[in-house]
Amino acid sequence: MAKTRTKSPAETPAPARPGKAAAAPSAPAVVGFIDRMEDDVIEGWAVDPANAKTPATLRVMIDGHLVDTVVCDLLRQDVEARRLGVAKVGFFYRIPERFQDGMRHVLALSTLTGAPAALPSRAGTGLAEWHFCLRNPTRIEGVVDGLVEGLIRGWALRVNERDGSRHGGVPILVTCNGRPLTQLTADQFRPDVAETFGADPAAGFAFSPPPELRLGRPITLSFRALPDGVELLNSPMTVELPSSRGADRIQALTAQTDELFRIALKLRQELKSLVAPPTYELGDYPNWATRALAHARDRAIARYGADALADAPLVSIVCPVFRPRLADFLAAVDSVRAQTYANWELLLVDDASGDADLTAAITGLARADARIRPFVQRRNGGISRATNHALADARGDFVAFFDHDDLLEPAAIEILVRAARRTGAKLLYSDEDKIDAGGRFSEPHLKPDWNPRLLLSINYICHLVLAARDAVAAAGPLDPAMDGAQDHDFLLRLTERLEPTQIHHVPEVLYHWRKSANSTAVSRAAKPHAADAGERAIDAHLRRRALPARVESRFTEGVHTYRVLWRFGRAPRVAIIIPFKDHIDITRLCVERILAVTEGVEYEILLVDNWSESAEAQEFCATIANDPRMRVLRVEEPFNYSRLNNLAVAETAAPFLLFLNNDVIVSQPDWLRVLTDEARADARVGAVGAKLLYPNGSVQHAGVVLGVGGIADHIHRGLPGAAPGYVARAICAQELSAVTAACMLVRAEAFRAVGGFDAAELPVAFNDVDLCLKLRRAGWAVVWTPDVVAEHRESMSRGSDHQEANIARFLAEEYAMRARWDDVLPFDPFYNAQFSRESGIYRELAASYTEAPMAEMGFAPIVTTAVDLPEHAVPPTISKPHVPRTTKPASFRTDVPRAAALGDH
Repeated sequence: MAKTRTKSPAETPAPARPGKAAAAPSAPAVVGFIDRMEDDVIEGWAVDPANAKTPATLRVMIDGHLVDTVVCDLLRQDVEARRLGVAKVGFFYRIPERFQDGMRHVLALSTLTGAPAALPSRAGTGLAEWHFCLRNPTRIEGVVDGLVEGLIRGWALRVNERDGSRHGGVPILVTCNGRPLTQLTADQFRPDVAETFGADPAAGFAFSPPPELRLGRPITLSFRALPDGVELLNSPMTVELPSSRGADRIQALTAQTDELFRIALKLRQELKSLVAPPTYELGDYPNWATRALAHARDRAIARYGADALADAPLVSIVCPVFRPRLADFLAAVDSVRAQTYANWELLLVDDASGDADLTAAITGLARADARIRPFVQRRNGGISRATNHALADARGDFVAFFDHDDLLEPAAIEILVRAARRTGAKLLYSDEDKIDAGGRFSEPHLKPDWNPRLLLSINYICHLVLAARDAVAAAGPLDPAMDGAQDHDFLLRLTERLEPTQIHHVPEVLYHWRKSANSTAVSRAAKPHAADAGERAIDAHLRRRALPARVESRFTEGVHTYRVLWRFGRAPRVAIIIPFKDHIDITRLCVERILAVTEGVEYEILLVDNWSESAEAQEFCATIANDPRMRVLRVEEPFNYSRLNNLAVAETAAPFLLFLNNDVIVSQPDWLRVLTDEARADARVGAVGAKLLYPNGSVQHAGVVLGVGGIADHIHRGLPGAAPGYVARAICAQELSAVTAACMLVRAEAFRAVGGFDAAELPVAFNDVDLCLKLRRAGWAVVWTPDVVAEHRESMSRGSDHQEANIARFLAEEYAMRARWDDVLPFDPFYNAQFSRESGIYRELAASYTEAPMAEMGFAPIVTTAVDLPEHAVPPTISKPHVPRTTKPASFRTDVPRAAALGDH
């Protein structure tokens, strides 16, 4: 091991990020000596003079991160001879292989409580850190994927020749015609690489060519892995980028085409594909997070106020502990001690771990900080009993739940307390991500606001949770019979007793979930018993609510979710409304499939013939009109989707309406029963949408997100039909802001109460979004279910809004939506504020989060009180998350076939 530079203890800065030890000057220093530093081994001895009978535990910090601990308990007779009175003080430590990569690293030792342990060595005295450079026999695997949306992307792995393990974090040198440009680190999240090679997912990189390379002529770029300069596959590569002047011209043309949409739409799409988007891809999350987390506290003050918190409530942080990796446990406690909010207590309950080193660590931490309260259970009782032990001794007004090896953001507790004081909420939850052994953040879970239907499909709340102590007491203790899903069960019981306005989501990543071999943070499959416990938890919740149902778990691509199969009695009558104009082949197929497969629901079909002209259409209408289950309503007027459906609704007394496009083909016998049951499960549900697939099996509709690319856009468009999507959102029933009327069940009472579709200002586009927003404004909920899947041959009858003849009408409808819903569209409560509103649903992160918040960012007002609603309804859930507002015109993706607007149905 090569020592290249040393630093004295006084020069060593105290890191502030989670997982990095904070110095504790009051802690007793250790004495000792480093006997050997060579190859990958450090050997020596250390003892705490104030507690010599207990073996000292040292933290091992590499590159500023706590990566391990070492217990000084090896026999050293030579040290005993120095009259210390103890012989078991030696230690032996081998540097982990992931740091034997040929790059320079810095190692430091510190005490259990984080004080520097500057042990002398044969090379000098009082050395605070050692620089080393080690290399294992390795090889590089990697590929430059190519130019994608203005960024050159690729991945690289370092393969250990000894055991075949593959690790990311490879340094990449980028050169142009032999001239170095920049050095990247291949540590971005690439789940495709991880799945293919069984490797570290933090292996991707993205290079944004600087302006000086945008010359308008071919250039050659080389991508080499350091330190050996191994060229990646497909490197060198030759690309031609538009000149800086050309890029400026592109941006100017884009702005002009937004104003002159009619004449420049196609040009705009082509030009935008040439420049990098002004947002971060989800794969760029580690870089985005580094910038965004730095402003989390500032955003919280902007949202919730800058109250000095003089009378700040005590927060009890409960933490059951059972045999964690000691270094991870210490990092977890460090992250609590580093909180900007000081009025907390940390209750550590050792669940009979039987680990002397852990016991010594807990004792030492409690001695160093009086806010840490240790407890020991004589017998192992499991996570629920250990948590209950802590809850019984908690003194705080609020309780936070914390796992023994995870990390909190420094301002986590402060932000939640500020939110609680401002909103009056009794249950608050934040977003979270995952952290690996190298301290890299990945896999962010950016959550929706309160979504009770989603909580029946998956425990989306998870971490970080802060709850009022009285609400916790009312919910009762954690149930040991539910261990594995005890938090899911507890959240269901807790939320049963709260009003929606008492539940608040803070759209900030405040919690870092540790990846470990047996953690559900790595794979839900690591704890199969958790899925069984989750089924029982949801079943118990439904029984308490007197809802007849059966719960089954599903395992899809490493994710456990739950399906609720409702068991209501006879289904109410449904009127299936299908507008059409000619195109009899597809209309006939649509109707025939309904008649052939539909079971369990009494229904009638109202076919709305919008001025069909063909002889085939006349014959078709004459034939089907003889079927008592069907009626034909002929409307000889120009196409107006809203009016056609409103006229049909006036012709039926059915309590449920099913709006269906004539190019939607059903195949499930229970499709209509599932939709009606979903509405019957909750009296406040006004509309239910289905999952629609293109003929090639990819997703056409899995719900609607507001404000993305303009007015709204479909979720998961183009995703494989069975894929789980972002955090399983493509396979979980959930509340959403809107669903498409291409296949939408609506409660007739609700439809009529809000005035139906808007035939005056929204004859074709956006009328379904408008209807859903009117329903939600009136207190009804909109639910989407993945359990009804149908094929959608989108807009075959009518065509696209981008056709020349349709653009003027489309623009008028877009402006009508903006005038009506401009205060709602940017703030979809079910689409996290940290996602971009420009495009790329669940793919792009908001660039604004990487900057300090400003007044003009347009945070939405916080709704803290309910309003008067019909008896069937709950307070409206159209409250707006706090997200920077966007006023940019609509933009449209071209990567999959689609029509221009959601009203295309």
